[in-house]
Amino acid sequence: MIKILIVDDDHIIIDEIQENLPWKELGIEEVFCAYNVDHAIEIIKEEQIDIIISDIEMPQASGLDLLKWVRANDYESYFLMLTCHENFDFAQEAINYGACAYLTKPLDIHTLELNLQRIVTSIQNKKNTETDYSFAKVDFWKTLLLGEFFDYRYIKKEASLRSIELKKNQKYRLIYCRITSSENDVEKYGRDVFEYILEGMQSELLTKKIANENVVKIYVADTLNFITVSEEEDPYELAKLCNELIDNCKKYFESLVTCCISNICSISDMTEVNHKLRSLLESNIGLYGSVFFEKDVYISQIDERQIIDFEKFEQMIVNVDTEGILRYLKLTFKHLNDSSLLNVHSLYIIKEEVLQVIYAHLMKKGIQATKLFIDQRSIRLSDHATDSPVDMIKWCKNILEKTFDYEETVNKTPSLIEQINAFIHGHYSESITRTEVAEHFFLTPEYLAKLYKKKTGVSIKSYINQCRIDKAKVKLRNESTPISDIAESVGYDNFSYFSTLFKKATGLSPKDYRSQQ
Repeated sequence: MIKILIVDDDHIIIDEIQENLPWKELGIEEVFCAYNVDHAIEIIKEEQIDIIISDIEMPQASGLDLLKWVRANDYESYFLMLTCHENFDFAQEAINYGACAYLTKPLDIHTLELNLQRIVTSIQNKKNTETDYSFAKVDFWKTLLLGEFFDYRYIKKEASLRSIELKKNQKYRLIYCRITSSENDVEKYGRDVFEYILEGMQSELLTKKIANENVVKIYVADTLNFITVSEEEDPYELAKLCNELIDNCKKYFESLVTCCISNICSISDMTEVNHKLRSLLESNIGLYGSVFFEKDVYISQIDERQIIDFEKFEQMIVNVDTEGILRYLKLTFKHLNDSSLLNVHSLYIIKEEVLQVIYAHLMKKGIQATKLFIDQRSIRLSDHATDSPVDMIKWCKNILEKTFDYEETVNKTPSLIEQINAFIHGHYSESITRTEVAEHFFLTPEYLAKLYKKKTGVSIKSYINQCRIDKAKVKLRNESTPISDIAESVGYDNFSYFSTLFKKATGLSPKDYRSQQ
């Protein structure tokens, strides 16, 4: 019997959770509610609570306080934390104390249900000794697929140690399933929940087993893959099931699911077959989103020739033609696919060539391209750009948008000068130079200096000094602070240098200036 406790000072939230979740279908028998941490602790002491859903921000004691109390008193309850704010510090502390998930309000009931499904499965797995066999079998297949068993005798020995019975002369097919374009689904559901659902779908559809025994999860260069070990020998029956899997995934997710079905193989051949299927998927990117057979495809040749027409691409960038560039890339993918050259390697070449053209274009504008693309989203899209043509398009669209948006900012020079001046006024007390200012605006120091002098008539160094001297004059007029402290407060750690600049700007030493006020 699984028991759950909902803790929130908002009665509406508790009612919403109570009324909208299919508790019996989830395998949860009893639901308790508390409107503050003290009441929650009383319930936990009296009942064996398996799962706690708790708001973080509550009057008096918080959800984090409750989590810490539960852990300090050695209760093994699973925790789901709720909050109105996406606060990383809260999330980090909750994770440090063993929270399973961190969900933001307004609450998505479907996402909460998926998280609860995963937790309930974990609880049932701990209570059900049969799952020990399932875990052992999945671990066996994974170790085999990764090539850690040497020969058939060693395979039999390892199977025996795990109490796994291997049928003599049994033939298998591997189904290599690759998941691409998954960043939105991972962000929406959380990585653990997303992987749990996909693993469950494949086990149920491809092996007809709810408890997974034959589906192995493997990451290859941050790309999620599942390899299913099937005893079904009819490839067309497996293709039918794979298409059903793809259709089901389309109902719930944005991710692209691709399946490659192997030829019949023996257990001793699985390591080699696994590596070949991976290569086939990387060589046949044009088939992504479908089901295909090992026997119908081959590993494409690697072509080192230049793929993109640099002059044409550069002209489209100059024309700010995002749609034209994306059409050009899609047409390039089609030509490569028609020539059986669309693979991970060709996507890598395209990515490098696109970057080369964009970097050269931005360098002419004095923009530091590498620093323009270091936000988390750009890095994430870059990491997955060679996963598929769809991911390449997403990545390219993102860097084009950032490039053109920032070019527009730079071209609006008065606005940019105002932003630069505002930055200087906000940081004059720090040890800033034109280099720090340039980095903040993704410009090269040389380009910044040239642009600033052209539009204002003064050098940026002179403006920084003038700003500091003006601030020092105000302080000298209105404060009795020692002059050396004032010099330091406006960004000068060398008093002699400050005095020289001050006298040059005002005709008076700082001391004489103060005495005349």
